[in-house]
Amino acid sequence: MTATAIRDVAKNLLLFLALATLPIFIARHPREVQKGTDFPEFYAAAKIVGAGHGHELYLSRTQDEFQVRYFGGVGTYFNHPPFELLLYLPLTFWPPPYAHWLWCVFNIGLLFAVARLLGRYVLKGFAWRVVLLSFFMFVPLLLDFLHGQDSVILLLMLVSAFVALRKKHEFAGGCLLACGLFRPHLVLPVLIALLPGTGRKLLAGFASVAILLSLLSTAICGWDVFTAYPRFVWQTQSLPLAGIHPEQMANLRGLMLRLFPGRVPIEIGLTLIGSLLVLSLAIRGWTTAERCANGSADLAFANAVIAATLVGYHLSPHDLTILLLPLTLIFNYVLTTTGIPTWMRATLITTLGAVFLPPVDLLLVREHLYAFASLPILMLFCLTHVELRRSAANGE
Repeated sequence: MTATAIRDVAKNLLLFLALATLPIFIARHPREVQKGTDFPEFYAAAKIVGAGHGHELYLSRTQDEFQVRYFGGVGTYFNHPPFELLLYLPLTFWPPPYAHWLWCVFNIGLLFAVARLLGRYVLKGFAWRVVLLSFFMFVPLLLDFLHGQDSVILLLMLVSAFVALRKKHEFAGGCLLACGLFRPHLVLPVLIALLPGTGRKLLAGFASVAILLSLLSTAICGWDVFTAYPRFVWQTQSLPLAGIHPEQMANLRGLMLRLFPGRVPIEIGLTLIGSLLVLSLAIRGWTTAERCANGSADLAFANAVIAATLVGYHLSPHDLTILLLPLTLIFNYVLTTTGIPTWMRATLITTLGAVFLPPVDLLLVREHLYAFASLPILMLFCLTHVELRRSAANGE
């Protein structure tokens, strides 16, 4: 190993150790972890599976019992597919505060991978360590660490799928995209947007991994999982401690609830119409990008991921962590693409700042108006679609 390589390894190790100390304050005591965060639901659910009660995973009384046992109270419920718990099972060998810290350290390692991929394939003019540190300015990512959630894993899967598709490895891209099915409401819209312009290999890869994950889920919970899981997800919407607040979701559903409170038919109708319109525009953007330069393909992928956040039925603030990918792709497009009209470039940069920088997010979180965070996201979606059409019209 050369001296330069040794220095790089040392720098990476020091950066990792420095970042690994940050989550310590999150997980100081079990009671503090339990109050208002989501990590207890994952830890308790993994304990249920580890104790051999996987067939009872989607019973609220079982989750209540295990949360009381390990956290002294009841919090939100685990309502993700069971295969995801294979990632959390190793953490159950440690007490909750240490388990939460280890989960944060694991996620920092994943962020290293995300930053290196984006630095290598997208932001080639920036050191990947700078990209990594800039991520921690993004409020949804900080909320993900605070809650012990899984959005960083989904971010890595999307970035990996993007890289695979860029290399024309459609089957691998489909496999990687399917690895994010622990968040099906965010992954499936991306698949729908990409499928018409990509072909059967993407679908074949996606289906292969989806079948494998289904078999893992049956091994954990039994064949009843195919009825118990969707029934539990539907029931949790009415449970008082489920932590589901549609009026705080930064998507079309949350925005319509805020704009038309108490008018259920209007809210549902506009949400459905808006979601279909956004998805159709994302599909058109991806198919259009095939006729343009590589930069347009990157912009179309960003457009598809943004569309997924807007049309996803459930969206917590930490779920917006996946926007780090489209924000990076759009930023690179603005920096490296010539011929963009001045007004478009300025508007894109301004909107990127509104979505990425902390002031807007912090204000909306404090005022309990987070659904309105969807407005700059929606504007960014519209701007990228307009730019894709302009690029295609000019043959760029």
